[in-house]
Amino acid sequence: MTTISAKIANDDKNLFEKICNSMGINVSTAINAFVKATIRENGMPFAMKASEDPYIYSESNMKFLKESISQISL
Repeated sequence: MTTISAKIANDDKNLFEKICNSMGINVSTAINAFVKATIRENGMPFAMKASEDPYIYSESNMKFLKESISQISL
């Protein structure tokens, strides 16, 4: 058996403990369940996606980018 240490925000820790307690488990049991699921799935046991940021590929940003590129002399 080994120990894992992680830094998380106090509010997140408290909410996580509250959720675990409401399910009748402790934090250690929840983390062990996550580790076992990760091993079983050979990856994260849930989908991880970047949030969609409407500002990155907005039409105005793309127009600005194209105009900027066209002004570069090679």
